[in-house]
Amino acid sequence: MFDILEQMKNISPYIGALLIFCFRIIDVSLGTFRIQMIVSRKKLLAGIIGFIEVFIFILIISQVVRDVGNWLNVFAYAGGYGAGTIMGIIITEKTSQEIISVEIISRKHWPDIEKRLREEGFGVTRNLGYGLQGELQVLRIITQRSLFPKTRDIALEYDPKAFITSNLIVGRSGGYIYGVKGKL
Repeated sequence: MFDILEQMKNISPYIGALLIFCFRIIDVSLGTFRIQMIVSRKKLLAGIIGFIEVFIFILIISQVVRDVGNWLNVFAYAGGYGAGTIMGIIITEKTSQEIISVEIISRKHWPDIEKRLREEGFGVTRNLGYGLQGELQVLRIITQRSLFPKTRDIALEYDPKAFITSNLIVGRSGGYIYGVKGKL
């Protein structure tokens, strides 16, 4: 593998820098995804991803350090890190199966928000709450993390001042969760 990189660098310094950039994107994306696997308690998968991540890292860093005066490689390394961070977050968001609880607090527009969420297929639980300015309604939706933007956008469409929070749910039993196949 080291020989292949060395041969590519000899063909053109731009190809070498491009390889460093691409491998760094893969390396950092894997690192971000590995952290998600650790949080999800998927130990074996996190360990395998970590092995691949470090293997790529050592391969690439050795090439950069070997020719540290080559600013093209240094910029490719740094750029790959930034791009890899963005890619890792996108991959994590797309593959996440986490379940969250979304709470929406709206003083006046809660009936419209509740109705629309139900029309969209979300299960909504409504509770009476008491804030600084008196009574208000708290809407709670249990759904996949990837659907948070949809619930948030619905709430903000009706009430731009709605207070919206989300919390990760670690354990669950029973109930209806939009976006999750079948009832739990």
